[in-house]
Amino acid sequence: MLASLAVTAVLTTATMAAPSLPELAVSSGRLKTLVAAVQAADLLETLGSEGPFTVFAPTDSAFSKIDESTLNSLLEEPGRGTLRRILTHHVVPGRLDAALLLERDEIETLAGTTLPLDSFRDRLLVGDAVVETANLEASNGMVHLIDRVLLPPAPESPLRAFLERAIERGVPLFNDGTPEACAAVYATALDAVVTSEGWGVTAQQLPNLQNSIRDAASIGDAAERAWAYRRIIDSLWRGMPQGQQARLDDGNVRSIFNFEDPSTVRRWNIVLDGVMGGLSTGRIAAGDNTLQFTGSTSLRNNGGFSSMRASIPAGSLNGYDAIRLRVKGDGRNWIVGTRKSTSMGADSFWTRFDTTEGEWIDVMVPISEMERHFFGERLPGDIRPDQVRGLEFYIYDKKAGPFSLEIDRIDAVRSSSS
Repeated sequence: MLASLAVTAVLTTATMAAPSLPELAVSSGRLKTLVAAVQAADLLETLGSEGPFTVFAPTDSAFSKIDESTLNSLLEEPGRGTLRRILTHHVVPGRLDAALLLERDEIETLAGTTLPLDSFRDRLLVGDAVVETANLEASNGMVHLIDRVLLPPAPESPLRAFLERAIERGVPLFNDGTPEACAAVYATALDAVVTSEGWGVTAQQLPNLQNSIRDAASIGDAAERAWAYRRIIDSLWRGMPQGQQARLDDGNVRSIFNFEDPSTVRRWNIVLDGVMGGLSTGRIAAGDNTLQFTGSTSLRNNGGFSSMRASIPAGSLNGYDAIRLRVKGDGRNWIVGTRKSTSMGADSFWTRFDTTEGEWIDVMVPISEMERHFFGERLPGDIRPDQVRGLEFYIYDKKAGPFSLEIDRIDAVRSSSS
């Protein structure tokens, strides 16, 4: 009994002596930017509370990969709300050491988001970040140093969630040979949007939206009517004005991305080669009705790739068997990829294509021929058009130097009719 009490006393003393999470961050010497961000986001009190919390802490080097003007805008109003969401995306309730994390596939954060967990070559992966230093003990939690800042998914708007549910109900009906029922589901959803408030549709958008719905309702063929409604739903989902709806050319081509609306560019996110400790860079910008992806690949530290990714609505490629790209490249070899989930894990399906420097080219990618890859290693498996929920582009040709890819559009096509 006395021995047990003595052990308890020693453990209690050790726990009291341990620094809190904020104190540990300050003393580490590698988390100065994170400390400043936590202060700006008014999270010191939260992270200094009893907890416990597990913090995936981006190092100063990780923050240095973010454009300086972007970082400064987050540290000041009105960007602090976004900053708070980003930081809480790095915090998980509970005290989780690396061994416990390796037993899980994902964890839920204080931001209400989910972080996928994985391992690769004896390294713990959290989302797209690598844990550089694990199991730093604090009195009220645990800290793991990571090599990049993890960006949470954009908050789902009620309108998007509502429209996705309509799509999830309509797509199986269409595929089962009852386009009339699919069209009815879509029409009911759109009617709810135009006849009730709270969806974010402006007074300026409403007349065009009502006209588009009326035009769709007048189409006699049920399948074409369903597709007309679906184009309206997709344009709302993407937040595009009704004058810029997704294009459908005689049923054989469907626009997945065009960049007439510059806000569409913001749906794409950068993922770099920090998984292997690499030093490559990447930037996304809006061009003249295009998306521009530029940067530089570095082969140092086993790196060598830069990529960008975006999610797309469920069912976007249903009924189509290929993806067509209109791109202008730099003469290097590129990869276009698809994913089965909006989660940014490592599993994806690739096709390589060559570019001609400074020239626009069309690239046709049969979905059935896309190869499954995990961190560049070929694996068995395939992806069907109805499973595609994400698109990506990689520069990963084992060469160092600047790169540039400009994208005019991405279409789903029926290749037999293209």
